[in-house]
Amino acid sequence: MLIILANAAAPEVTQAVAQHAPAAAESVATVGRIAMAALLAAIAMSSVVIGAWLGLTFKASDKTIANILAFGSGALVNALAVDLAFGTTQHLVNSGIPNVKAWSIVAGGFLAGGLIYYYSNILVDKFGGAARHKTNARRHAMEEKRAGHAGLLERLSKNAVIRTLPPTEIDHILPYLRDCKFESGQELFRQGMEPEAMYIIDEGSLGVFLHGAGESGIGRRISEVKAGDIVGEMALVSHTVRANTVVAETNVSAMKIDKDDFEHLIKDSPKIREAILKLAEHHTLESIQKQAGVMDSAEWEEMAAASMKRLHAGEIQQTLSEHEGGNPLAIWIGNILDAIPGSLVIGATFMGISTFNPTLLVAIFLANLPEAMASANTMRHAGYSNAKIYGLWGSLIFIAAICGAVGNAFLPSAPVEVLALCEAVSGGAILALVAQVMFPHAYEEGGDVVGLTTIGGFSVAFFLTALEIARVAH
Repeated sequence: MLIILANAAAPEVTQAVAQHAPAAAESVATVGRIAMAALLAAIAMSSVVIGAWLGLTFKASDKTIANILAFGSGALVNALAVDLAFGTTQHLVNSGIPNVKAWSIVAGGFLAGGLIYYYSNILVDKFGGAARHKTNARRHAMEEKRAGHAGLLERLSKNAVIRTLPPTEIDHILPYLRDCKFESGQELFRQGMEPEAMYIIDEGSLGVFLHGAGESGIGRRISEVKAGDIVGEMALVSHTVRANTVVAETNVSAMKIDKDDFEHLIKDSPKIREAILKLAEHHTLESIQKQAGVMDSAEWEEMAAASMKRLHAGEIQQTLSEHEGGNPLAIWIGNILDAIPGSLVIGATFMGISTFNPTLLVAIFLANLPEAMASANTMRHAGYSNAKIYGLWGSLIFIAAICGAVGNAFLPSAPVEVLALCEAVSGGAILALVAQVMFPHAYEEGGDVVGLTTIGGFSVAFFLTALEIARVAH
């Protein structure tokens, strides 16, 4: 499709769109040109320090940051699609490369760049680099949460009573569960007491005793509570005093939900409230097993794990704090990973101020600004000092300048296929960054309106490209 459009375009337009790809005759690098390429790459990356300062100094709303990020993302998509992918492909065709081969070089380069970014990003996050992006930090916290609760979900799945609760709502329960143990002969609660908790029995057995008028001690034993039962929920549901005394007859292992947490739970999830009211009528294992539709443990556990998609207040900060805010070296390397592709493209495509198309530079600047604002806040909550944050982000300007200089010094003199492939690989890495980090962050914080903001960024960037086409055409 790109080639059809290119061949149908006027010669002047084709020349303008392909302007960013330098001809072999212009491949001899000069010190001044290299220095200017380095400066432009540094300018594009300078927004990370500006964004970090804004994020640490002012409290911009999440929606504002999201919309700025969406605008920059739209501009980047235009720069990658029109100025990089289309222009590079057309330059290859004009250089005598067959259409299919030209497309294969660019498409293959984009795919390779995306794969490199994808796996590198996973590796960096694994070693503590998640704190550099809010979306990465959230994903990392969610992975930690799922891994940390895997054993608990397995325990819950073996409880037939708990499996009557909807597994899609189990994420509401997990924060309120507390492990507890009772020795043989120890009371869980006594008849007439105010209810303070409900208990999910993992191991052991308990006796239920009723103290009648004139009876001494704990009363007569009327029933038994075994592993797989729950006990104590009826008084919490009905807001009445304990109707019985429950005593551990063996060593007992259980999980409990305190009264206050129980009240929060049933307010948070009406489905849990409805299920617990039913449990109050059928709270022993035998009666639960008579009910139809109870899932087996494996199915229930799988659904519960899949439904774990919420992060409660403080869980991101808690996860990062447990890892001392992440690994500074990993975060620094991750930031470099984000910065290198765009800087290389700026350097490789710069042949002079008169022919330079600023679309990619502007797009990178705008995209980095809100991401740095949000990331600086995430890193501060993770325990980083302002000096360390500025140091990590500020070093990117220097790295970007080096990459811009290297790209300008070496890539233009390479064979046309090699230059095109390098630009496409860098473009693929940028596109993966947009898809994995920028779009999810923008939509999560900004909602549906970011779709329009993204179109706005795309349109403005496309207008800059159109101006460049008109300028060359005249």
